[in-house]
Amino acid sequence: MAKKSFSDFAEFQRHMDALGLFHMRLGFERMREAARRLDMVRSPAPLAQVVGTNGKGSTAFFLSRLAMEHGFSVGLFTSPHFLTLRERVRINGLPASEEHTLAWANTVHTVCHDLGLTYFETITLMAMVGFSAERVDLIVLEAGLGGRNDATSTWHPDLLLITPVGLDHDQIIGPGLENIARDKAGAIKPGTLVVSAPQAAVVRGLLEQEAAAQGVVVHSVSDIPGTPELAAITPALPGLHQRDNARLALAGWTALAHGQGWPLRPDACERALTSRAWPGRLQRVPMLPGGSPEGSPDIILDGAHNPPALETLNAALHNLAIRPDAVIFTCMRDKDLAAMAPLVRQLTSGPIFVPELPTQPRSRPAREIVRELGPQAQAAPDPATALNLALAQDLVPARPRGSILICGSLYLLAEIYALHPEWMEA
Repeated sequence: MAKKSFSDFAEFQRHMDALGLFHMRLGFERMREAARRLDMVRSPAPLAQVVGTNGKGSTAFFLSRLAMEHGFSVGLFTSPHFLTLRERVRINGLPASEEHTLAWANTVHTVCHDLGLTYFETITLMAMVGFSAERVDLIVLEAGLGGRNDATSTWHPDLLLITPVGLDHDQIIGPGLENIARDKAGAIKPGTLVVSAPQAAVVRGLLEQEAAAQGVVVHSVSDIPGTPELAAITPALPGLHQRDNARLALAGWTALAHGQGWPLRPDACERALTSRAWPGRLQRVPMLPGGSPEGSPDIILDGAHNPPALETLNAALHNLAIRPDAVIFTCMRDKDLAAMAPLVRQLTSGPIFVPELPTQPRSRPAREIVRELGPQAQAAPDPATALNLALAQDLVPARPRGSILICGSLYLLAEIYALHPEWMEA
């Protein structure tokens, strides 16, 4: 008989580990029944959902900051995490405490232990229980890999933001861009305000088709009246793509504020977009602890993990005039390595170190990646070795400081942050 509560956070963590981070079962039956048992069929606060392929986390982060700078309390749910699952559930920007996480987990598990909830379903429900307990003014949910069948789509959003949709998770919600777009479009519900980033023509057409069936309109950022001009604002997250993510969040906040009768202040908007960074998004770590600024290379961490994201990363580095001297890269088994490989090779003319990720069963063997990348690449037994190999490289004389780029998987970044937890706040 399943135990109905957890005695401490460690026991809950073991339970989540046993569920399997990557185990998924599509369908809404479990979530609908869980929401009913928890008396949470309706969201306890105005809710914004963020779906799409790339940029979801950054957009959700920007939206939460916009609300906070206007004086509202915010519950933010994102995935994945780097060091602790508590990072996925944030109250006013701070990860939930172990005490609160345990309490919310027990609330869910006590009444839902027999439903066979997945990892993502469990933590989504915990987040909503926590946001209700904390009486937040706004809930921001980043979807997982889908839209129509995503656990975050259990509730009716007041605002739906759609980031650029591209090819990713093709084996689960594909095949092909059309099927992926149809799945994302499934998050559109009657009465929801929908704002989309620029999309490929086929994606835009499918979003509009689903919206028409639900009796709503897909707005572009420029459709939202009163959106403050962003031309002079450089978001805290670097790269032109982050300006697009910021514009989408700003348009969403503007529309939501108008609908809810909330304030909209240009000074608060500017503070929200420029005052804080989000780990793993073109994040530059100036130097290693104990190193000198003149001799230590910049470490650049970016979560680009599919072809569209790598294309964006290449463009962002070009615009920032950054040419990494070395790259540390790996990817998961379900990614399109053949499409990613030429984009990775474009990132640097230097070596590419490919570490094994022993703790991640979904990771692709380093030898397969090295074979696809070619003579630039060499395998490493783990991320720590890969980082040491990259740091041991002779830097280009014309650029004595140099830079090392780490990308390809958020789970690779998690391993790097575990080695250097201080970089999470750098």
